[in-house]
Amino acid sequence: MTEHESKAHILATALAVFAEKGFAKASMNDVVRASGLSKGGVYWHFKSKDALITAIFDHFFVEQLALLDGMLAGEGTAVAKLTQLATVTGQSVAAMASQFPSPLEFYALAAREAGLQTTLQTHFQNYKAKIAALVEQGLGDGEFRSVDSQTTATTIIALFEGVLLIWAVSPELVNLETQVETAVQLLLQGLQAS
Repeated sequence: MTEHESKAHILATALAVFAEKGFAKASMNDVVRASGLSKGGVYWHFKSKDALITAIFDHFFVEQLALLDGMLAGEGTAVAKLTQLATVTGQSVAAMASQFPSPLEFYALAAREAGLQTTLQTHFQNYKAKIAALVEQGLGDGEFRSVDSQTTATTIIALFEGVLLIWAVSPELVNLETQVETAVQLLLQGLQAS
């Protein structure tokens, strides 16, 4: 197994272990046992459970930013792209949420683990810049009324995160996919030029 394959195997194994046991209850020993690799082999790639969790989420965030880059580079109006972003975000967050313990546990980890918090902050900054560019497109094309693109981008991210947190607390009350789309549609109604 190459070094890259070994690292990918550890990440996939850890994802399954965390899904089964939760972040708090799972240990590096659980990941080592499930991976079939030596303890040294796992620790060679990931020095701690927090480093492993950070790597898993970093991978997810990189995928999300790549999806957003693809949408931004494509043809279409800002409204169409924001609608597509809502659909894709709802689907990907729902898929991710089904693989992990509670998002509340993730945010608790981010509050105490500096590496994960930095990863999350970097993701939000990158995501905000890309969404702000999309809002700028809508402003430039006359689709949107005059708004600040930075605060609008922050509001869009807050909508996504807020829906996720409500779902984490009361999953029976919220369908992630449809609620994210509804939130963005309501925001778009307020943004669109008259």
